[in-house]
Amino acid sequence: MLYLYSFDQFAGFDRVFVYQGDEKLAIGDLVSFGENLFLVLGEKIAFPELYTTLFVQVGSFSIVEKGFFSEKYIELLHWMVYYWYSNYKTVIKLFFEGEALSLLQRKGKINKKTKKAEISVGKKQIVAENSQILVVFPDLWTRENYLQADKEALLLNSLDTLVRKQTNRWKIKQSLSGVIIATGSEIFQDFQNLSDIFFVEPQKWYYASQQDPRYKVGTVLAKMSELRGAKMSEISSEML
Repeated sequence: MLYLYSFDQFAGFDRVFVYQGDEKLAIGDLVSFGENLFLVLGEKIAFPELYTTLFVQVGSFSIVEKGFFSEKYIELLHWMVYYWYSNYKTVIKLFFEGEALSLLQRKGKINKKTKKAEISVGKKQIVAENSQILVVFPDLWTRENYLQADKEALLLNSLDTLVRKQTNRWKIKQSLSGVIIATGSEIFQDFQNLSDIFFVEPQKWYYASQQDPRYKVGTVLAKMSELRGAKMSEISSEML
């Protein structure tokens, strides 16, 4: 038995179907059935007692993109739904913007390898060479006043255009960016080689989301650290 997230249909209060067919579908794959797109969520799901709508299959699935989400990204998705007592149609909006097919269109437009990146946050020097490093700021004011970054660092901004946001997601997923700089709303990325997370001024109230799901950034970063095997460090106000 597998669970499928539908981008086109509702299944009760959410968009998750139960699939009990014979086709071998891999977790994280983007598949189509007719004109409908599905993300394969795997054999386990948050609150399985709530998701019982069967997917009726007449025909075969087609693979649109293998590994559209990595397995660890799917694990984080399940955890977000469970820990913050939310649902998939709400949480998945944090994991990518726009339509699934428009996101795929951005993939082929990236052909540059990002070089070594170096930044400083206050008194802290951070260098990425063969891995990805995530630096999370509480707000744009703090970032603009205490960050010095070279052109190879990737700055994520909630005000970026949809095309830029989608392009940046592929840069991160394909390990083309070494240092990724974000505020709390942009931390949901499909990292491939995340080694370190730097959490700037963790006491700031900006790190508590005011919209559903009402997550706390520090708690999410700790889970990301666990899933990815990344070291998590804090940069306090005294270090700026």
